[in-house]
Amino acid sequence: MTDPDRVPNPVAVARRLPKGCTIIYRHFGAPDHGQALRDITHDRQQQLLIGNDPALAVSLKADGVHFTRDPKVAGPIAWRAKRPDWIITMAGLKDDAYLAPLDSLDALLVSSIFPSRSPSAGTPIGMDGLRERAARLPVPIIALGGIDAGTAPALVGTGVIGLAAIGGLVMDVEKETTEKGHRFVIHTEAGEAELTLAKMRDRNGHQVFNANHTFTPNALRGEGVAGKLYAAMVADAKTEGYKIIPSCPYIEVKFKRHPEDRDAVGVSGSA
Repeated sequence: MTDPDRVPNPVAVARRLPKGCTIIYRHFGAPDHGQALRDITHDRQQQLLIGNDPALAVSLKADGVHFTRDPKVAGPIAWRAKRPDWIITMAGLKDDAYLAPLDSLDALLVSSIFPSRSPSAGTPIGMDGLRERAARLPVPIIALGGIDAGTAPALVGTGVIGLAAIGGLVMDVEKETTEKGHRFVIHTEAGEAELTLAKMRDRNGHQVFNANHTFTPNALRGEGVAGKLYAAMVADAKTEGYKIIPSCPYIEVKFKRHPEDRDAVGVSGSA
């Protein structure tokens, strides 16, 4: 989902997203990027939905519209009759007080699942709230709010058909060589978030690194940034074949919560 404040250059982000995903373009009255996003999504076999603007969707030959919260579901009902070929979604009500059937929708975006900096996020409903809604509401559910590479795995098995995010899935994690080993870093306007590893020794044919430091700028706390760094570290260790000793308290906790990661890349007895 685009947001002019949190993702000022949606075109650059769109080029990095995988084929098959959907971009919801929320222009808030300034649709400057509309045609560029339509061109990119068409070329990359992606879907483009326009936020609450059916006229622009028609003009751009978009794949559908994402409507704002409406207990009467008026927009989706009207446009489903006009454009049965469209993908039509809507933001879910916080209180679930719907006054009309939801069968005009292809999906309902339910938020906020995890804590989020979004002004409209509200109190997160958590995993239990998400499972309850996915089981009760007669419409496919897409999870939104605080979702990133660190929190997304928790959605498996909740009954949702997919996930959505604004900034959480587009922060690039880079691996950089350092004097002592290497680090994983995310460069943002709020500063660098990093996870550092120092080479220690070889053991049983494997290089061993000490995951000794994780840092996230205050402005990004609660956005799952550290989880993205952790996921990148584990994936890299599996690919490169090295092992990890977690001296950083955050990595120690993550290994305890994810024994499958510890078993795959951790040094035996280190966590």
